[in-house]
Amino acid sequence: MFKNVGNKSVKVHPKQKLTFKFLQAKERSNSTFTAKELAEASTYDLKASLKAKLSRSEFGEFIVKLKEGSYKAQNTSGITVEDYAYRTSSNYRILNPTKNLTSTSAKTESRILLDKSVQAILAAIEIYNKPNFAYREETFSILIVNAWELLLKSKIVFDSKENLESLYIKDMHKPNEFVKSRSGNYRTISMGDAIKIITLNDILVNNLKILIELRDNAIHFRNDSYGLNLKLLEVGTASLQSYLEITKEWFKKDLSKYNFYIMPMSFFHSHEMQSYSINSESQQNQNLINYISKKEKEHPFNEDNGHRISLHLETKFVKSKFKFDSDNPDAISVIINEEDKFKTKFIWNYRDHLIPGLRKRYTNFKQDQRFYNLLKEFKSNNKFYQERYLNAKENKGTSRGWYDPNILKEFDCYYIKKG
Repeated sequence: MFKNVGNKSVKVHPKQKLTFKFLQAKERSNSTFTAKELAEASTYDLKASLKAKLSRSEFGEFIVKLKEGSYKAQNTSGITVEDYAYRTSSNYRILNPTKNLTSTSAKTESRILLDKSVQAILAAIEIYNKPNFAYREETFSILIVNAWELLLKSKIVFDSKENLESLYIKDMHKPNEFVKSRSGNYRTISMGDAIKIITLNDILVNNLKILIELRDNAIHFRNDSYGLNLKLLEVGTASLQSYLEITKEWFKKDLSKYNFYIMPMSFFHSHEMQSYSINSESQQNQNLINYISKKEKEHPFNEDNGHRISLHLETKFVKSKFKFDSDNPDAISVIINEEDKFKTKFIWNYRDHLIPGLRKRYTNFKQDQRFYNLLKEFKSNNKFYQERYLNAKENKGTSRGWYDPNILKEFDCYYIKKG
């Protein structure tokens, strides 16, 4: 029997139907199976054809090889038997070489790309924060753009049900074929193409386009001016914030365990900050700085938008306050004013701030049981919610709950943002 999958004609064999039905049942029950059980269900001969198919990885992405001769099914939900037949065909395996091997882990193609993206952006941060690295800004711009490109491609592959063809460039001169590189590998779309495919916030799109300009300037010429480095810091900081939000929104991946910050330039170039004029820049650098400034003016700060073109950073150096430890006169300990720390972080109450903030941020927010269950979960994390006594010094009187405004980002995964 022949069926069309997209614009391709796929023949579905009876044994493929039986195999697909068996794998779907095993994935739904989350149970393992042996080669013998697969042979019985599919009617493939165990010693002849089935073992050969397993050794040649003809079941591709749909079977995970475990220890001690057992297997597990994956990626069968949400697809048809025609999809399965096509994705186990020889033509598909040639176009998707990374799926040729029967998987020994449950990682999908989109997850592999996502993990590579996270490693790239962590490398960008680590390089930027090195105390003495002459090619700091150039390397940071290259790596952060690489991280975003991998993240966008991960989303495209995820949305296409793990089909790598979604990333290949179509050959306009040869129908149903893809463009190959000089080495014979399939060429993939650029970051610019990926931005056009995925629906992104307009401010985020402009932030990414600025990063691409800075990256291109670094690769094809040079970024060696204080003005460009300052703009890269501000645009890069805003982009890191957006990266955290997007990975959580798209893949429910929490990156809070990492130190997602880059050092202010005042730690590296304090002598250059004392006197600077854009007129001292080359014309090429002036053009790029003016382009970034224009985008900043077109997209001013808006607290309702989760993305920024740039974030301006200020560094202040203050004297630390110390006191002698009463139990050890020779030891010095730092005084931390917890009250001041609390007042600057937990500034929202439930009625006047949290609920209005949620209504303003989302199109489908309702104070229903779903909301209360989510709020209860988020309140258990003391990063977002803490209670304070009216008499904080002695912990006396009535206590009241206070929220960190960043709790809104936790709700982003469950409600639709406006705009």
